[in-house]
Amino acid sequence: MKKIINKQWLSDIFKLIKKDILAKKKLGVLLICISISIGIYLDLSSGLLWFLFLSFVLYDWDNRVIGVMALISLASCPFLLQFKQDAIAENMAVYAFFLLVMVVVLQLIEYKRRPELFKEELGEKDDQK
Repeated sequence: MKKIINKQWLSDIFKLIKKDILAKKKLGVLLICISISIGIYLDLSSGLLWFLFLSFVLYDWDNRVIGVMALISLASCPFLLQFKQDAIAENMAVYAFFLLVMVVVLQLIEYKRRPELFKEELGEKDDQK
């Protein structure tokens, strides 16, 4: 576990996030306004999920972070069910589903933005056959 998550890696991630947010301030303000509007119109949970999704789309961050959050949400469900927290477990399963959908959509967006990355991977696989 120490090798996967260390302080330097977390520090680098937060520096990248801070740099992106400071470089694109107008985009961040627009993102916050849209998320607050969704939160007021629907509910807080929806606003936060849209904020998360749109921030990863607009700032072009690595979508594996959301994938890890989805797996953690999904892995917490059996423990919550074991401790008779059925309502919380159900909500965590729904959040896991939403986060997994976000990962798929973000991966499709990345494919459209940078198809050359995926062509190389497909080309390498075709050469091996």
